[in-house]
Amino acid sequence: MIAVHARYRGRETRRAELVRRSAEALATLPGVGTFEMVGVEDIRAHVMGPVETCDLIMALLSDGNWAIGLGVTQHGPAVFTATDAVGTRPAQVGVIVDTPEPATYASDIAATFLLIAHVFAKRTVEGREATSLVRRGLNQNEAAEELGISKQAMSQRLQAAGWQAEKAGWHLAVNLITQATAAAE
Repeated sequence: MIAVHARYRGRETRRAELVRRSAEALATLPGVGTFEMVGVEDIRAHVMGPVETCDLIMALLSDGNWAIGLGVTQHGPAVFTATDAVGTRPAQVGVIVDTPEPATYASDIAATFLLIAHVFAKRTVEGREATSLVRRGLNQNEAAEELGISKQAMSQRLQAAGWQAEKAGWHLAVNLITQATAAAE
């Protein structure tokens, strides 16, 4: 079982409302269960599989205001493991994997998300727009047209935004979570 716990660490004054709206929006991602509200700033949910888990964590990391816990276990509800893993700093992903060799999986997954968070933190507004369109499935020509820029300008924005690093990090995270999940069975 896989679960994600997220703790809001932003500066919004109406935290409870923002966290509730975020939970509703995140629950619309494919393979993500209904979020349970835990207090005012925390939400947690079970997630279907490694791809869906990675997509959820990437969405939380791109916001930059969430401390995230990932739990992978076959012993009891994974949401409790995810809660134990959540850290205190924004854009930090804590990981607990309940396997015979948990430290290897957990530290590799956490390191991968740390690198992805670093890429996200360096992005400009234009870079966020460009990567968002491509992530939704548009090709570079379609995304450039939507933004009213040339294909060359779109390519430059994606390169400056670290799009290739994001894709590579996403694939690595999915592979590591897949291995950890298989080891936990």
